[in-house]
Amino acid sequence: MDEKDRVSGFKALLESHKTNSCHLAETDGSYRLWRNLSAEGRLESVARDAAYYDVPFEQFAQAARESVDNAAVEEAALRLAMRSGRELHDLEQLFPDDGRTEPPPPLVERVRELLNAESSEREIEVMLTAEEQSALFKEMREDEAARKREDAHGHGREAFEKILDGKTKLPAEKGNDQGIERCGGR
Repeated sequence: MDEKDRVSGFKALLESHKTNSCHLAETDGSYRLWRNLSAEGRLESVARDAAYYDVPFEQFAQAARESVDNAAVEEAALRLAMRSGRELHDLEQLFPDDGRTEPPPPLVERVRELLNAESSEREIEVMLTAEEQSALFKEMREDEAARKREDAHGHGREAFEKILDGKTKLPAEKGNDQGIERCGGR
């Protein structure tokens, strides 16, 4: 999608927020209609949509000014900046100290490194689990085949007895078919 399409999509989404009856997230975690959002809530919604559509700053700034009362823009922006700073600080505290003496890389890179490391560990676990499952499946198949071989003679006996209506018993030994009249003259 080129920049013109992204800006058009951003503007259409913003207009949809203003005219529709969908509820949007407020900074306190509640959901409200656009007209009932605080200045911070509106500004945060505009910022989120601008990030989603990856629009230039100028488009974001214009939409923010149109969406939030000028007197409230500065305070709302400062509150959001403060909250964002706190959230980033709290996220950074979740990372283990890796002993670096230089400034750490940007948070996005640190999260990407962590996720890639986790993903590699999970792939190994999944591979081992798949191998274990395969071995278990083979063992179960072998057990089932052995059980069927053991039961085959018994099942054949039961079927033959049912055919004979239980009146005539099968010979005791396998292959001993004396006394049974064969069909077809064999």
